[in-house]
Amino acid sequence: MIPNDQQHARQPVPLIDPARCDGCGLCVRVCPTGALAVKDGLAVVVAPEACNYTGLCEAACPTEAIQRLFEVVIFEKPGGHR
Repeated sequence: MIPNDQQHARQPVPLIDPARCDGCGLCVRVCPTGALAVKDGLAVVVAPEACNYTGLCEAACPTEAIQRLFEVVIFEKPGGHR
């Protein structure tokens, strides 16, 4: 289930499972853009437009509460052309 505040995001954002999140804040500390915050004891995406989808939050989460539904990969052909 995608929370209402994330359904209308124009770019992908990580999904946070409130049943798994313990509010430790590690994801907030590693987020390079400040897209995450802890509110009412749970991590939330507060600035979806700032999220650059690096996955650092997902990697830092000790309870595996954060998931990225897909990974964006840019492939460059030899010679520097896409």
